[in-house]
Amino acid sequence: MYTLDINFLSDRAASEAQSIERQPIADSQFLIYGGAVAVVALALVGGAFLVLNAANEGIQQDISKLTAKKTALTGKLTALQGQEKQLKEIQDRTAQLVALFVGNIPVSALSDEIRKRTPITVQVDTITQATAVPNPQAPTLTGSTISLNGKATNYNELNDFLLLLKASPLLDPVNTRLVSSTLQQATADNNFTLVNFQIQTATTPKSPAEILPELQKTGADGLVTRVNLLRQKGVIK
Repeated sequence: MYTLDINFLSDRAASEAQSIERQPIADSQFLIYGGAVAVVALALVGGAFLVLNAANEGIQQDISKLTAKKTALTGKLTALQGQEKQLKEIQDRTAQLVALFVGNIPVSALSDEIRKRTPITVQVDTITQATAVPNPQAPTLTGSTISLNGKATNYNELNDFLLLLKASPLLDPVNTRLVSSTLQQATADNNFTLVNFQIQTATTPKSPAEILPELQKTGADGLVTRVNLLRQKGVIK
């Protein structure tokens, strides 16, 4: 008789051996796919690096151009500032020469202006004029301060006189003010009260050319002539 020898252990071992032998195929496929992905990723990174590098070079070139333009503009601005300073110095010297040539408002014109603006109820006893301290904001404009001492019949008349002086085109309203005022009581000789006052004012900061019509009215012919001469020469407008 024949004996059927079935070796199950041998078959199982063969089956496990086949499964073990198939495993390297899966691993190799994984490595292939992984390598392909890595290559693609590296290619993308490399391409992005090239793009960014090219963009960075373009930005650097733009920065260089802008820097060059800024340097050129800075040089031009410095030159213009120097020219502006020179022009300002020339204008200041010209204004000083004009002020010396034209001169200040004549005392006679100021006296006539104050006389015309003095009410009948106000009496000006003394007029004192002194050279004003130069204004740092307008060193080319010269002028003088004026002190008025006198009497008024009452405070209302004194206030009106002060307002009339401030309205004068030859005087500076900002620097026209009442320094002091005292009431003088009636006496046996004078049976009415008076107000003693001191008013301080100053000549206008405007140039004679700006108030030429008013100067003509006061009879300042010499000053008017000099201003007209400078206008004809184009030195002033």
